Amino acid sequence: MKKAMKVLVAVDGSPFSLAAIDETARMPWPQGSEVKIISAIEMPTPVTVGTLPMPDNYYSEWEKALEDQAVVNTANAISRFYEKGGAGIEAAAKTVKGDPKTAVIEEAEHWGADLIIVGTHGYNAFERFWLGSVSRHIASHAHCSVEIVRQPTPARTGAMKILLAVDGSACGEKAVEEIVNRTWPAGSEVCVLSAIHLPMTPTPETWALPDSYYAHAEKIGRQHAEEITGAAVASLKESNAAREVPLTITSKAVIGHAEETIIGTAKEWGADLVVLGSHGYRGFRKFLLGSVSQAVASHAPCSVEIVREKAN
Repeated sequence: MKKAMKVLVAVDGSPFSLAAIDETARMPWPQGSEVKIISAIEMPTPVTVGTLPMPDNYYSEWEKALEDQAVVNTANAISRFYEKGGAGIEAAAKTVKGDPKTAVIEEAEHWGADLIIVGTHGYNAFERFWLGSVSRHIASHAHCSVEIVRQPTPARTGAMKILLAVDGSACGEKAVEEIVNRTWPAGSEVCVLSAIHLPMTPTPETWALPDSYYAHAEKIGRQHAEEITGAAVASLKESNAAREVPLTITSKAVIGHAEETIIGTAKEWGADLVVLGSHGYRGFRKFLLGSVSQAVASHAPCSVEIVREKAN
């Protein structure tokens, strides 16, 4: 029997958060799993307009209106959750006060969530740079796994096409474990992907390499990638023994930068979900090195789950 999960879903009444609810409702969560739907109430910063005095009850009425809307959001979300197939799962609702970027993370830690599910508003590059994104912030700072949901294509049925990106690291192994330990819709497919990143060509003025150098580097890289994908495939096949309907499992190794390879493969294959681990870089190191998981979450054509080991 698969381990029960605690799944926190953040909603704000938008179509994007409804997509997160729909995705949560479609998943066959293990028996005993719990779903908590939350809506954050963020009060605007008081402003002074010239010398015009504001009524004493102005902000209290504003706050009440926002609280009422948050209650409506969570009530509608629970109704939709059961309407879309969440039968048999205990679902609860809660409203919290504060900036959604931090309030959702704090609630997840307090409740002990295994997974946060949140929709994305899909800002373009310029808007994302200036405005930031609640989903992006949560994916970067949460201490548990996070799934960022994009609206599925109309053709999507119950079965899913899951692209599992692995790189041989400990965080990549966590992503494999996530697939192994979860229940998935019957008929789902998993494609295990590893990117082969070849060394850059040095300038010819500096020194020359034999013609066989890159062929040899590619051979070694491909062997390494096949070892990584082979280990992941073996774990997934072993997990099929406990599934009523086994997962269909394939694998591939592709030459290229990791984020470009993952995003390109997701588009070409028509993935519904990309699952990958996070190296968990923070602060300046993250700024310098970038993050494959963040790049994929920002630009993938489908939903993305960033897997982390839940902090104790």
